[in-house]
Amino acid sequence: MIIRTHVHARAGLLGNPSDMCGGKVLSFLIEDFSAHVRLWESPLLTFQLHPQHDRTEFADLSDLVSSVQRHGYYGMQRLLFATCRRFADYCRERGLRLRKANFTLQYETDIPRQSGLGGSSAMVIAALRALVKFHRMPAKALSPRELAELALSVETTELSIPAGPQDRVVQSSGGLTYMDFSTKRGRHTRLNSGWLPRFGLAYLTDDQLGTWESGKVHGQVRYRWGQGDRSVVRTMREIARCAEAGRKALPRRDLKALGRLMNRNFDLRRRLYGDDALGAHNLALVEIARKLGLPAKMPGSSGAALILLGDDGETERALRDAYGAAGYPYLTIRTK
Repeated sequence: MIIRTHVHARAGLLGNPSDMCGGKVLSFLIEDFSAHVRLWESPLLTFQLHPQHDRTEFADLSDLVSSVQRHGYYGMQRLLFATCRRFADYCRERGLRLRKANFTLQYETDIPRQSGLGGSSAMVIAALRALVKFHRMPAKALSPRELAELALSVETTELSIPAGPQDRVVQSSGGLTYMDFSTKRGRHTRLNSGWLPRFGLAYLTDDQLGTWESGKVHGQVRYRWGQGDRSVVRTMREIARCAEAGRKALPRRDLKALGRLMNRNFDLRRRLYGDDALGAHNLALVEIARKLGLPAKMPGSSGAALILLGDDGETERALRDAYGAAGYPYLTIRTK
């Protein structure tokens, strides 16, 4: 029997990146992109590495350089190894018995790399869910909260990658979620996804990406927050208040208020991180929408822009054309 699991990409609607600093966020899932895991019993424990993300053979040095620019130095291999290691430790610590059987794990993902859409966390959670099914564990053995915490520990504990809890919580919960991280374990509230308006998404191509990771983007600001830097603490609180206000605007379907909050969220983030850290491409992704009068912000650490759409089809066509002319992929997303 082949076990199949998948986890959708996520978009930070409001409040990000305050989740890394005890803040509050609103996030939802994007049905258009997802990470998939296939797992089946086999004589040896085997990882079938992806022919593009985990390459080990190259035509020449230029081909290697191009691959590193597109897929980074590690691909998904270290993430999957770390997921299995943390899963085994978690089960041992809690006295959960595992089957004495091996498996083969195969993966696929169409979540754009380095787009800030939770690609790595989606893969980790998909793998964890497959492992739970393979070892025939009851569903209650790992609640959505525990699944999110375990997934976060894969990166923060096992790989020492600075990461926030937002991605894992919404991807474990499965839909529009309001998250308050002002307490130790946080408070998470699942909201009505039907409140969500229409959104567009523009993102970078592989050729436009560098080799950075989200942890590197957030590391310095998080360190300053931990040291009590007043400007960072104050700005993170203001960003968190965007999520608080957005939670009230969504059920009222107050798109004007939601748009103002999205723009403010981005402006606060830009002021905190600076244009050099955000990069020319990220600024362009947001500014293209704003020039057409549409609110926009980054849904994650970098690499994409989330755009609030109205009912004006002509403006949306102009938006699509503008992104196409600039060389950026664009789509109207399906929310979940």
